[in-house]
Amino acid sequence: MNIPHWLKAYLSAEQVQQIEGAVQKAESSTSGEIVPMIVRRSSTVGHVPVILLSLSIALFFALDGRGWRAEMLGEHWAWYLVEIALLLATAGLLSRFHWVQRLLTPRADQIVQVNMRAEIEFYESGIKKTRDSTGVLILVSLMEQRAVVLADKAINDKVPQDTWREVCDLLIQGMKKKDVGLALGAAILKCGEILTPAFPIQPDDTNELNNELIIKEGLA
Repeated sequence: MNIPHWLKAYLSAEQVQQIEGAVQKAESSTSGEIVPMIVRRSSTVGHVPVILLSLSIALFFALDGRGWRAEMLGEHWAWYLVEIALLLATAGLLSRFHWVQRLLTPRADQIVQVNMRAEIEFYESGIKKTRDSTGVLILVSLMEQRAVVLADKAINDKVPQDTWREVCDLLIQGMKKKDVGLALGAAILKCGEILTPAFPIQPDDTNELNNELIIKEGLA
């Protein structure tokens, strides 16, 4: 699997194999179908460059940027274009960083949008289509440093939503330590432990969903 550039600091090719092995191991004792997914972000960030540009302009004038520029370089009109270009470039560069996007996106919006992304992926990835409604999505959203475990109806009827808190905490800590591979493997095995008592493996069990890790940058 080719790991995209934005994920390489968090995940190695070897860890991808370990994650897929963890899915196989977890599903060897449960009829649950576990699907791990990593997305670059779930939140919209179009507002971030605009906010950064506004802040850059305000800071430039607050520090009397034009005053010391005029003293050092003169008042030629071309310098105004240079100023605008530099401010735009600065805002554009900073807006690429996850920590900046996270800082300038309200936390409440991040929570809502990550949850919405999980629901969309749950349906669009076919997790809803298992025979006994035992699909489980483990979604990791890097920019927001948030995780969601979304289970189908049969599991939700027997496993309270709060049960997944420990799994999500494992993933959040992994993102903060930039070790998503190890954390996701541990989270998958933990899901298997949670599911096995209520949803043990059945004699006629088949692997309905692919064990591969899904990686997405944006919504398909």
